[in-house]
Amino acid sequence: MKHFFEALASEGKHNDLPEEFDYFGKLIGSWKIDYIDNRDLSVMKGEWHFSWILEGMAVQDVIVLPGFEYGTTLRVYNPGTHAWDIAYCYTGKIMRFEARKQGDQIVLTNVEDERRKWVFAEIQDNYFHWQDVMADEDGRWQVNFDLYAQRV
Repeated sequence: MKHFFEALASEGKHNDLPEEFDYFGKLIGSWKIDYIDNRDLSVMKGEWHFSWILEGMAVQDVIVLPGFEYGTTLRVYNPGTHAWDIAYCYTGKIMRFEARKQGDQIVLTNVEDERRKWVFAEIQDNYFHWQDVMADEDGRWQVNFDLYAQRV
């Protein structure tokens, strides 16, 4: 197993990945998170870990919300589109997204349903805010989940 992890992990970003498209580099590391369900304002505590992989042209994460969800996301930079192709996987489900910058935000648009987006609303050195948003039938955007992270 050691050889697998050594082949997968990278020490940093690949030189061929342009700085202006290095959307996720600030996330590399470990975070403690508060995941808030806005329907009932319940809060789940968890952790989220990010690493460069595949010679620094991709970022993978593992999110741990005990008793709720364990998942992993693979984010691969696509030099042809200057976007990131993304797959989020957890037991029984794979969701596909494409990520682009919109102003100061990183917006991940669901490939199968453009009414659903994941948004990194703010990324700082030791903090980030993430949201799961969806357009309702009237086209109004609502935030289903907020996630607040502090670097460990």
